[in-house]
Amino acid sequence: MKIIYSLILVLSVLYTTNTFSQKKSSSFVGTITYTVTPQGEIDPAVTAQLPTEIIMYYSGPKTRIEQKSAMGSVTIISNYDTKEQLILMDIMGQKYAIKSGKEETEATIAQTPKAEVTIGTETKTVAGYNCKKADFVQDGKTYTIWITEDLKIDNANWQTPYKDVNGVMLEYTQATGQDGDINLMFSAKEVSKGKVKDSMFTAPSGYQEMTIQEFKKMFGGASGE
Repeated sequence: MKIIYSLILVLSVLYTTNTFSQKKSSSFVGTITYTVTPQGEIDPAVTAQLPTEIIMYYSGPKTRIEQKSAMGSVTIISNYDTKEQLILMDIMGQKYAIKSGKEETEATIAQTPKAEVTIGTETKTVAGYNCKKADFVQDGKTYTIWITEDLKIDNANWQTPYKDVNGVMLEYTQATGQDGDINLMFSAKEVSKGKVKDSMFTAPSGYQEMTIQEFKKMFGGASGE
């Protein structure tokens, strides 16, 4: 079940991306749609299970992320003010709700390695927004990221591997997978401003609640089988 477990690890990174706190009326409200492209040589069986697109909804302290893959759909609802998160997985006909509270979220943040971010002078346009190129160095690995200051999203990366980055990343590469051997390129293709309905941040019924540890154990994550 390594393919399923690898997907879980991908999701554990994706669900935290770009959660933010809106403290100013000028803060961005709307959606950002990213394409997801695998980088390098990856097992075709794994590639087939990876998402190709992520849609992120922003409204005040609340964030909703939607994605689909060959294995099913995933929705992640987060709240910066309460530090609570809910991952809704509809995988192979089974529905799971994985919830984490403030203490668990903050513990995860504390474990994220410190990174060095160096912003250069090179620029390019991504999804219609001017971005600056930056080198992101963490755990001895260097990645190129493209940051825009034209979208006002406070604490855009507060609980991600990119928590030391100021600004909104519209293009970046994330190392993930069980052994950190899968690189995915995230590139924004559309930014849409507009009100997001409150119902988008409400947990639906019909999902089996469990912890992330219980979910990993169910699919052999603890042993890697």
